Amino acid sequence: MPIYYLLVSAWMLFIQSGGNAAALGDILSPGEKAQMEKADTIERRIKVYDAASRRIAQELEAAVVKDDSPAVPQILHTWSSLLSKSLEDIEANLKSKKKSRALINYEIQLRKSISRSESLKIRASADLQDAFDSCLEQAEKIRKRFVEILFRP
Repeated sequence: MPIYYLLVSAWMLFIQSGGNAAALGDILSPGEKAQMEKADTIERRIKVYDAASRRIAQELEAAVVKDDSPAVPQILHTWSSLLSKSLEDIEANLKSKKKSRALINYEIQLRKSISRSESLKIRASADLQDAFDSCLEQAEKIRKRFVEILFRP
C-alpha cells in the first residue's frame, strides 16, 4: 500500500512540475518546444499555448481554403489536444488571485479562433461537419472554463 501512495505522489509532482510539456511534444513546433522548456512560470507557458493555438488555427484555415480535406480532421484533433492539455496545466498551476493577463489574451484568441472556425465549417465538405462540431464544442467548453478561472472568487 505505501508504494501506491508513493506512485500517486510522484505522478502528481510530475504533472504539476510541467510533465504536460513532454506530453505536448507532438503538438508543439520546435520553436514552441524550446520556449516551453525555458518557461519557468505558468504565465510563460500560457503564452506558448496561445501561440500554438494561433498557429494551429491558421493551419486549419489554410487547409480548409486549399480544400485539403484529409488534413482537417488531424488539425482539429491536434487543436483539441492542445486545448485540453493547456487547460490541465492551467488548472493545476495557476494559483494567483490576480487575473492572469496571459490567460485573458489566450481566452480572447481562443474566442476569435472559435468564431473563425465556425465560419470555416460552412466552407468545409459535409463529411467534415461532425469533426468540426466535436472540436468546436470542446473548444467552447474549455474557453468557458478559462473565463471561470479568470473570474473565480
